[in-house]
Amino acid sequence: MKKTDIKYTNQRIEILDFLKEFDGHPTVDDVFEGVRQKLTRISKATVYNNLRFLSEKGLIKEVNVKGVSRFESNMIPHHHTMCLECGEMKDYESEELCEYAMKIAAEIDDFKIESADTNFYGICKKCMEKE
Repeated sequence: MKKTDIKYTNQRIEILDFLKEFDGHPTVDDVFEGVRQKLTRISKATVYNNLRFLSEKGLIKEVNVKGVSRFESNMIPHHHTMCLECGEMKDYESEELCEYAMKIAAEIDDFKIESADTNFYGICKKCMEKE
């Protein structure tokens, strides 16, 4: 199914709008609470199913952190830094790293690589200052 073949329901539009405006990588609960501000009768199951659908169709990206799904609308190839203490996740953009990852991935036989991203795990500045 092409992106133009997707039926843009009111719920999907509100979810996409919320993700575009959200500063970070919200969980299903975050998206549910945000979208429920406008669509008061929406269920968490509807939000979850639409997030999965939009992710499968390539309109948003799902990133799993410590077993928790987080979502983003930034589809420009990028990487993430993730704090092992507080769980904060931030985008890290590096064209060099993207190109290098794709170059290395091209050496994999019998598999066509579409994209690559890297997650960097460590301690964020805020958590380091607490110690």
